[in-house]
Amino acid sequence: MSENNPVPDSTEQEAPDNVAIESRLPLTAIDIESQKDMKSGRYHALRGLHKWFAGRPTPAARLSVLASAYPGQIDADKLLKIMGFGPKAMEEGISDYIQEKFAQDRNGKTIDEHYGYPNPNTVSPTEVQLSNFHEEVKEAWGGDLPTVLDPTAGRGIIPFESIRYGFPTISNELNPVPSLIIKAGVEYAPEVGSLEEDVEKWGKKIHKEAKKSIEEYYPTKSEEHTILSCACTYIIRCDSCGGDIPLVSKWWLNQSSKGGAAVRPKYENGSVEYEFVDMDRTPKSEYDPANAPVSRGDAECPFCGVVTEEKHIRNKIHDGDFEYSVYGVNYEDASGDRKYRTGDEVDNQGMEKAAERVETDFAMLDFLSEPVEHGLNTSQIKRYGIDQWQEIFTPRQLVVHYEYHQAYEKFKGDIQKEYSEKKSKAILTILTLGASRAFSFNSRLSQWYDSRGYPDPLFTDNNYAIKKMFGDNNLSAPRRGYEQSLSHVLDSYEELATYDVSGDLQTHSIDAASLSTEISKGDVDIAVVDPPYYSSIMYAELSEAYYVLQKRYLKDIFPDLFSSTLPNKDDEAVANPSRFNEIAGDNESKKELANQFYEDKMNDIFSEIHRLLSGNGIMTVMFTHRDMDAWDTLTTALIDAGFVISATHPIKTEKTDRVGLQGKSSADSSILLVARKTSESSSDESTLWENIARDIESLAEEETEKILNSEYNISKTDTAIAVYGPTLQRFTEAHPVVNKKGESIRPRKALTEARKAVTSVIAEKFLNTKGFEQLDSLTRWYILAWLIYENDTIPYDEGRQLGVAAGVDIDDIKRSTKLWRGGTEVTLQGYQDRVQDIILLQDDSVDNPSTRKYPVDPTDTRFTYTIDLVHSALHVYDRDGPRAAWKWLTERNLKSNDEFKVAITALLEVLPEDEDMYEVLTNLISGETGDYLDINVDHIDMSGLERQTSLEEHD
Repeated sequence: MSENNPVPDSTEQEAPDNVAIESRLPLTAIDIESQKDMKSGRYHALRGLHKWFAGRPTPAARLSVLASAYPGQIDADKLLKIMGFGPKAMEEGISDYIQEKFAQDRNGKTIDEHYGYPNPNTVSPTEVQLSNFHEEVKEAWGGDLPTVLDPTAGRGIIPFESIRYGFPTISNELNPVPSLIIKAGVEYAPEVGSLEEDVEKWGKKIHKEAKKSIEEYYPTKSEEHTILSCACTYIIRCDSCGGDIPLVSKWWLNQSSKGGAAVRPKYENGSVEYEFVDMDRTPKSEYDPANAPVSRGDAECPFCGVVTEEKHIRNKIHDGDFEYSVYGVNYEDASGDRKYRTGDEVDNQGMEKAAERVETDFAMLDFLSEPVEHGLNTSQIKRYGIDQWQEIFTPRQLVVHYEYHQAYEKFKGDIQKEYSEKKSKAILTILTLGASRAFSFNSRLSQWYDSRGYPDPLFTDNNYAIKKMFGDNNLSAPRRGYEQSLSHVLDSYEELATYDVSGDLQTHSIDAASLSTEISKGDVDIAVVDPPYYSSIMYAELSEAYYVLQKRYLKDIFPDLFSSTLPNKDDEAVANPSRFNEIAGDNESKKELANQFYEDKMNDIFSEIHRLLSGNGIMTVMFTHRDMDAWDTLTTALIDAGFVISATHPIKTEKTDRVGLQGKSSADSSILLVARKTSESSSDESTLWENIARDIESLAEEETEKILNSEYNISKTDTAIAVYGPTLQRFTEAHPVVNKKGESIRPRKALTEARKAVTSVIAEKFLNTKGFEQLDSLTRWYILAWLIYENDTIPYDEGRQLGVAAGVDIDDIKRSTKLWRGGTEVTLQGYQDRVQDIILLQDDSVDNPSTRKYPVDPTDTRFTYTIDLVHSALHVYDRDGPRAAWKWLTERNLKSNDEFKVAITALLEVLPEDEDMYEVLTNLISGETGDYLDINVDHIDMSGLERQTSLEEHD
């Protein structure tokens, strides 16, 4: 089950000519199960062991393993049954049953009660199911079960599901933090088994020892009260008057439906003190906790009113020109009830005592003193003067983490003496994960979560942003402290230990491009790859905080894992522009260098898989990204490594409410790309791009129609992503592809054509406005963006590709039209952001240069773009009323302007009803202005909307 029990050497075997993942699959049912899997409390138990930054839901992982191994096409019911879907007695119609349940209201039942079967995460196949499945697989694979490799395993869900289904499995993960999760959950849990009594025994010893050492840092006025956590902030001095400014944006401690608990600041003589406010009994008209010094990053002095800008605040924190302040305390009283009070002098004394300890205790000097290096994510804290990882903590937080580590060290030797080597390693690993999880709730990066009244964990938004209102957690307290964190980890481990697991396991933690140093050629039959997310997540950077703590605990237990100062950034497969700050120049930008690095790295990894795969082995790649560059680089790497795509499937694999991904580039749906080695007999003859361009366009149109007309639940946004799969399959089949000049064509060209086709089909299907195609390209782009993305903010590359489909370069029109703003994202601008003030323009006595920054002049009679004309009409109506709008419309004879009326109608079809622009539009086509324009909107449901009925309503 581990590196000590490696997968036995196998004779190279041939894969079946066709496997289930290359055939039709019950995707809708699997999609529904994936959505269920992503709901809170239903995750795979591996997710409960420790935070990691990416991971597929169990159905996607399970499907990829099983369907890559099973020969030929598999019956839908048979596949769903062995995956753990459907009621126990049901043998047929499982997919229809799941879809019916998905469409029904749960009526207060739990998910499992509603669907009538348990969470598939908790279900392993029966011996009979597994035996029958294995027999069919073995027969097709030459008598042995195929060996499965996951070269970039993350927290290990793919290898766990593989060994759960009895397959010999090889797991590799470069980063030590998820590697530790794999050790605990994938290696130790199945082999060592339950450790509940042992971990609880040593956890209590550690907790008791540490608690004695940190009690003095949490003094209270009442001995009957136990501090659970403190709401903390920074106090800076006003440069104008010298008064205290607490960097608080809202004074809530705990919001509830009735009101909750809050703090009221008392500003006197340049200083601030706090008083408690019971908001259950205090109306907001008397006191509103939302009124606080900080707004949009800037801070207004409560004494003189001078505003300190965010940049200057950052400089003050960077230079140490601040004080920590406890403004609220969550405590437990003698009866065990959770209550709140304000911070006072006693709490500040505890903070000061800890600061004295840190300054005078030389033993703490090197605790978590590893450097914070400049990076895409770490630059956030570098700007605030944090140069060592110990500085992400207040002195009290640092002392607390130090004392728990010291207590762990005190008992480490005893644990090693009492148990076998493997069992002691398992216990020490779980204890470390518990401490690491506890640390996550106790740093300057842990936001005070006022909706619940305690600190949020680190990385709720996957970045290192300094929080100006953060939580200080008392880890010795009975709630949300060390014991609770350890218990959470242990519960997940114990659940994993109960699952029936029969597959042998090898584990490695090396560069995936170097696996042949550990694995022989032909030892792998199936590779299931969930590659890094291109530019979305900088794994090594984000893991550094966890790494430096875990290294303190385990560097002598796992010296190979924790041998370096910080995690390995040089070999990770990500497109990280910050790595190329020093070498980028005029010829190549940081982004281009980062993209090339990612492509080269993925090429190396795919080439390594190609070397290791036996015969006609299978590789299934799960990829999720909106950026066409990501798909282009990944596919190019796959082709260059000697693979051809043999099948593709879209599947929902991401939480729709996730936050914090760099550039928000990840899509909600992944594509499973199934690949085979390029046949040695394949011709090297090139395919002319012009000969397949129309094929790709037709294929994309057909796939779009198929998706939109199917029961598969996928957004308009992700439809284009889903079509990328078959597009890339066609492209790799035709590779190499060249133009008439003989120049090589990259996958991006095919994807661009597919995007155009998808956009065309979506517009035709969802826009009932006749004449839309006759609108100018800029107006079409603007309307299509609202149609497909249904909000005003979209990823930049998506907006750019949509522009290509509409016939406009959005970069060229950004400054001149100001139709959008942003960098990594495109934010669509409304008439308020683009049209000059008509009142000021008509007043000759007023010279207001500020209006000149807006590109559209509503007094014009001719407009370059129809969207400018529409925005001007909306501005006039909103700014000067319906009578002025009627006059403005008639002067321009707009009742005879077909393009104007088409654009108005199309916008009404695509704009969300809660958009301000939508309300003005509905009024513009109502009343006398509506009678004048005479726009037919019978096909649009506008029932229930209040609309103006006469010109006098706004007079």
